[in-house]
Amino acid sequence: MRKNVTIKVETYNCSVVFVVTSELSKEIAKVYSKYKIKDLDFKLEDIQDGNEGILLSPDINKYYLMIDTTYLTHNTIAHEIYHTVVRITEDREVTDEEAQAWLCGYLTGAVYRFLEKKEFKVTHGNG
Repeated sequence: MRKNVTIKVETYNCSVVFVVTSELSKEIAKVYSKYKIKDLDFKLEDIQDGNEGILLSPDINKYYLMIDTTYLTHNTIAHEIYHTVVRITEDREVTDEEAQAWLCGYLTGAVYRFLEKKEFKVTHGNG
């Protein structure tokens, strides 16, 4: 199962592809293949089932925020949105906390609207 939405972030001239999937490692492999990525911070073969989520940024204009359906919790969503905000703002040398907080709120709203529309159940998780 795979559901996704592209969130346009016009303020920073980029987009975030939010993916909820039951096959996270396959989705990561698709991004690696599409962008001909050889290596990032880790090797593709090191990724195994059991990862909760991931942020991939193959270029400065496209970010992939992916979460495994098994770990669809408020904690995982917040964790991955945080990584997304940091990467987008670092790529643009933005250090202003208010700008980062705005982006966090914008992405959070878009992600939860999508999850509600697709009728995903988000749990509280362990934390």
